[in-house]
Amino acid sequence: MSNTSKANAAYSNPTSRVLLGKSKKYKEAIYLYTPTFDCDWYWGFGYLGNNNCHYHLSNYQQELASDIARNINMFNALKQDYELCPTLQVDTNLWTFCELFKTAYALAEVAQIYNRGGSHYSNNPCKALIKNKKQYEHINFVLLPALFKEIDKLFITSNTVE
Repeated sequence: MSNTSKANAAYSNPTSRVLLGKSKKYKEAIYLYTPTFDCDWYWGFGYLGNNNCHYHLSNYQQELASDIARNINMFNALKQDYELCPTLQVDTNLWTFCELFKTAYALAEVAQIYNRGGSHYSNNPCKALIKNKKQYEHINFVLLPALFKEIDKLFITSNTVE
């Protein structure tokens, strides 16, 4: 069974995106796109945008549509940059959203290290010790899908999905 098949068995969502909110700067609806398992080895997730723009939640510390970095956490950046959807206007839900995404990003990076045997800057002399297919699969086919399902739950009750 391919990794993509394993990932699709662990997580699927019939919607392609959910409304995150409206950009305060551009007054446009911004959507969070559903995670996908890409190139048979990693999860693509945290993609934000609409028909006019595309960016990543992982870059939340940058000012919207610029390269200016801010010393600000995800929670405050989202509140500052967006008129958030009703679900994320509740602070406890927004904190949970931020926690789930930060955890998912950290785990995805670790999964890539387990898969490659290093950080992909050069040949890691400890590659044989680091590579761990079992851990890579546990992260990609158990832990990340569980986090994605929890993120989905935040949007099920009060947000329009498309």
